[in-house]
Amino acid sequence: MKLAVFGEATVSLGGQLVPRVPANFLRIIVYLLLESPNHSVSRGKLAQVFWSDTDQAHASMNLRQSLARIRKFQEQYGLNLVQGDATYVYLNLSQVRAELLSIDLLEYLEFAQLGDIESVLSLAGLYSGDLLAHNEPQNSDFDEWLDVQRVKLRDDLITTLLRMVNQPVGVSIDEKRQCARKLIEIDPYQEVGYRTLMQTASQLGLIAKVERTFRECAKKLRDDLDVDPEEETIELYQQLLPKLSPATTRSLILPQPAPPLVANGVEIQTPQSILATTQLEQNKKAGLPRVMVLYMPHNAADPMEQLAASLVDDITIGLCRLRTLSVVAPYTSKRVVSESPIDSFEGLNAQFGVNYAVDSKIVRRDGFCFLSVKLVDVATQEIVWAEKQKFDYVLPEQQYRQLSIRIILSVVSVIEKSELDRYNKLYQDPNAYYWYLVGKREFEKLDVAKLRQARQSFKNALTAAPDFVPALSGIARTMQREWLVLARKDKDILLEGEQIARHAAPADPDDERPLRELGTISMYLGKFDDSLEYFDQGESINPQHADLLADYADALNHYGYLDLSLEKIEQAIALNPLAPDYYYWVGAGTLHDLDRYEEAIAFIQRMQNPRAAARPMAACWAMLGEREKASEWRQRSLEDNPDFRVGDWIKNMSLRIPEQRQKYEASLREAGFQ
Repeated sequence: MKLAVFGEATVSLGGQLVPRVPANFLRIIVYLLLESPNHSVSRGKLAQVFWSDTDQAHASMNLRQSLARIRKFQEQYGLNLVQGDATYVYLNLSQVRAELLSIDLLEYLEFAQLGDIESVLSLAGLYSGDLLAHNEPQNSDFDEWLDVQRVKLRDDLITTLLRMVNQPVGVSIDEKRQCARKLIEIDPYQEVGYRTLMQTASQLGLIAKVERTFRECAKKLRDDLDVDPEEETIELYQQLLPKLSPATTRSLILPQPAPPLVANGVEIQTPQSILATTQLEQNKKAGLPRVMVLYMPHNAADPMEQLAASLVDDITIGLCRLRTLSVVAPYTSKRVVSESPIDSFEGLNAQFGVNYAVDSKIVRRDGFCFLSVKLVDVATQEIVWAEKQKFDYVLPEQQYRQLSIRIILSVVSVIEKSELDRYNKLYQDPNAYYWYLVGKREFEKLDVAKLRQARQSFKNALTAAPDFVPALSGIARTMQREWLVLARKDKDILLEGEQIARHAAPADPDDERPLRELGTISMYLGKFDDSLEYFDQGESINPQHADLLADYADALNHYGYLDLSLEKIEQAIALNPLAPDYYYWVGAGTLHDLDRYEEAIAFIQRMQNPRAAARPMAACWAMLGEREKASEWRQRSLEDNPDFRVGDWIKNMSLRIPEQRQKYEASLREAGFQ
């Protein structure tokens, strides 16, 4: 049996709550544990403390009746904890010593005597809120006594946690993070806790978490207290941000090799990067197209030429971060331009295995400066894509970054389309990249049949190249998307997808996609802190990956950070203006939770297949009082998923904050879902 007096006081037996606990049972236990070293108090004093608003005779009678109810309760459940005689009331701890009974406060007091980090973490785990948090005041001396004890315990724990986060040695990064989180949970205005989380995130290379923690701190202080963070917090934030690098901490994933993997009865081989002695051999095995980015300067001393060269370097590095292209390193590209001026692109394939060249140069016309970018198919010398963008010193840094991202996305999109067309026309033997493209073309659609077709294509890719991480990540993605679209109750397919993503993660430490899948699946499994950690790591590898940012936004929504979620999805759409439907699904969900129903509907209407979001669309129309439209969309949703039941779906929704789940349930029922 367990007695819990921190937070919402409960008595449980075999994991089940015991109903109808006598009113003063837990109060008397708390008083005896904290007030007396030998856990014994005279009947007269106990009566006076608990019934100080009555005369002595009535107080004694009330105590006698209360102890009688407690004795009957204990007999019913085999307890002998609260005992009494003619003079004293005391605690009999024999069942505690025999480990037949546990009391969280007694364990807390024992750990508090030790002072080591393990004991402190145990204290943090036991402290789930104030003593008897839901105690109803009875205008007695006990109420005042309880208030004093609550403050003392809370302050003592805060002091202990502060000592641990400030301890220079003997406390690991993870232990400091746990202490800091508990510190903020107990006192959300403790900036030391936020600073510790920022520092530990910096040490782990989690750049996004540093920024998110600072924003969370600033928002809490401004919303609740109308003050800004302390100078020390602001200075630490400014100090850490420039020093962070996109290095990842992949040891947080799975350092051990995983067992053989079976997905839907089909065995998927474990990635073995060592099968290919170089990255180039791996890329060739998968059939990835090889790209060289060239910048052709007219005058290397021209400041505008130098600025353009820097931008082209950024574009090259952005392409290098992708794992569905093989990119020639910038150093080699510069030597090709400087040592052998190119009139045509012949020879690049024979010498470097290049399939596509990105030809970039500065063009001046009518007093304006433009950056001209062309994508050339080396085999045919055909220009398959070209773009000219105005280029000027006065453009803000953000616009240069947007320009770089837009060019990267365009190059990738055109190459993928060109390669798929080439395979379809020439009937070449399919390779991993071909099957990856086929799967990728289908799985952006929120359609179950298409998702399953995509999964089979990704499996075909693994047959051609068992260590092709993008295909493994793709399989995991189709599984979590299918679970989402079908609103399935069981989570077996999510667990299977998680296993596949874990297999993919160690194969390529610089690929953020497995982290993205682990973050999304962890979110749906209710492992919220793990989810945000994975997304932090993924964003630190590739902060311009729009799809990852969209999923990050969804994870922030499930965590309850609605404003940050909306900010992240808007950032993803800015990076990927012709966004897939999933982006708008995520944005609409966040806007719904913010009670911005018209904007949520507008997001859904931007989808190519709004029917996939018929359920949230019906909910939004219902909350606007448009019952006819809500009924129309509810009917569409039930046609696609006739087995949908609100209770089952809500029960399996992984939202950290209960009020958010309740809001969604209310809007679904308002729309007429059963």
